[in-house]
Parts: sequence; structure tokens; C-alpha cells
Amino acid sequence: MVLVKDWARRHRRTLGVLGAVLAAGMAVLWAFVVPERADEATGLRELAIRAGHPVAWALLAVFGVLVAAGASERARSLVAWAALAAYVAFVAALVL
Repeated sequence: MVLVKDWARRHRRTLGVLGAVLAAGMAVLWAFVVPERADEATGLRELAIRAGHPVAWALLAVFGVLVAAGASERARSLVAWAALAAYVAFVAALVL
């Protein structure tokens, strides 16, 4: 386990940038691929279905940039929790 942590620490910038690029691609993809349920929904539910998934991925891209930049644990945590909240809103809107 220590070897993995050391390897990840040494390659933090590469991993962060790679994660950011992949997540940004997913954000763009999910901005155009919208579940059919969005057509049935209105108001906040429609917003959560249409925007929740791409926003979650966009926040994960920001997280990757923060990792690559060596940002504080607090900043990374805030962005990660915001991504989780966006995804939970998306899933809740789909299910309800």
C-alpha cells in the first residue's frame, strides 16, 4: 500500500491532468446525452436531470486540476463533495 501511495504522490500532476481531461470529456458528452425522463420533468427536477450529470463530471474535472496543482485538501474536498451532491441530485431526479 505504501508503494502505491508513493507512486501516486510522485505522479500527482500527471494523474490529476489525465483525470481532469477524461472528466471534462465526460462532462461534454453528458451535456448532449440527456435521459428521456428530462422531457417528462419540469422545474428543478428537469434541471437536475439535464444538468446534474454534466455538472458532476465538470466538478470532477476541477478536482483533477486541483490535484495536479497541489491544492489544499480542503479545496479538493469541497469540490469532491459538490460533485457528489450534483450526482445525487441527478440520480434522485431520475428515480423520483
